[in-house]
Amino acid sequence: MKRITRTKLGMVGAAVTVTALLGVAVIPAAQAADQEHDTRPAATRAGIPAAVDPATDLAAHTPGPEAGWNDSIYFTSEVKAGGHDLGLLVHTMSFPNLDKRTLAFSVTDKDTGWYKNYETTFAKDAYTWSTSRLDIKTPGLTWTGDARKMSVRTTTPWGSLNVQLKARGPVMKYAGTGSFPLLGDTNYEFALPSMQTTGTLTVQGRTQRVSGESWLDRQWGPIGTDGDPAMRWTWMNLSLPGGDKLALWDTVNSKTDNSWATVLHPDGSYDLAPVTPLADGAHRSWASPTSGNTYPTRWTIDIPALKSHLSVRLTGTDAQELTGSMGARIEATASFTGTYQGKKVTGNNYVEMAGNWKA
Repeated sequence: MKRITRTKLGMVGAAVTVTALLGVAVIPAAQAADQEHDTRPAATRAGIPAAVDPATDLAAHTPGPEAGWNDSIYFTSEVKAGGHDLGLLVHTMSFPNLDKRTLAFSVTDKDTGWYKNYETTFAKDAYTWSTSRLDIKTPGLTWTGDARKMSVRTTTPWGSLNVQLKARGPVMKYAGTGSFPLLGDTNYEFALPSMQTTGTLTVQGRTQRVSGESWLDRQWGPIGTDGDPAMRWTWMNLSLPGGDKLALWDTVNSKTDNSWATVLHPDGSYDLAPVTPLADGAHRSWASPTSGNTYPTRWTIDIPALKSHLSVRLTGTDAQELTGSMGARIEATASFTGTYQGKKVTGNNYVEMAGNWKA
């Protein structure tokens, strides 16, 4: 396992290559040592302009030619309501070349294990996402605002959510610039990983105030358009004590298992590090009676370059599966314990698992 790379980012076409984990050389140790105390954002330090701009990239993008090209925006929340710890998910995606637009919403009570989700699709003339700003409107969803403040309202047959999100701290640009290879394609992704969240949640006629923090992710580009039937991925977001934010991608196809992490520090600097493939530490599977998929629910995560050894487990219930038109996938609340940078840590996070999870 090669050492962490804090400052060096390479470019392959439009995509950022993340150290040796994405197929390029790690910077020389002497160069890394010289730049170790430079706290400017990694992309700036390397002289490489960022590939994303949160001020403009919350708007819809012009689609590429790939069938699986998509615009995606979602947030996961850790909030309190009525004395309970809840997890919330709101996710909308647009697949222009497939003439498909979706909305997913879920609520998990981590104390009782109660879970409810909703997923639906929309006709083209019933879904709008502005190409000049964040302004999404469709039956059951209104999402407006900018990178500093957003308002999200969603309504389902069994409940509704009305929240305001206010960004705190720096933006996370995945891989340091916001562009990277993902399952053979170039993807763009950034996060607003610390958004103060307040509002109301109504479930089955009962309305409660909610407050907490959300992690918002904005992603666009094609995913898995080579048709590899073995394709799947796991994504995790960890908010660590001290203010560090860690986003982990583990992608698998018939040829490779590629696992890596972007770490955003409170001062806006980045660390990029290889992660031991998650399959090596995944266990305690849950078999879905709906989709037939089998998903791990526990992981041991090793990031040697970050002196980190973490145990992650799903919380509330293992059965946090969405099974709508976008295929079966897990969008689940989780928690972690272990060591990060050699120090003991605990916290909460979310886990996404999509693709081929057949046993």
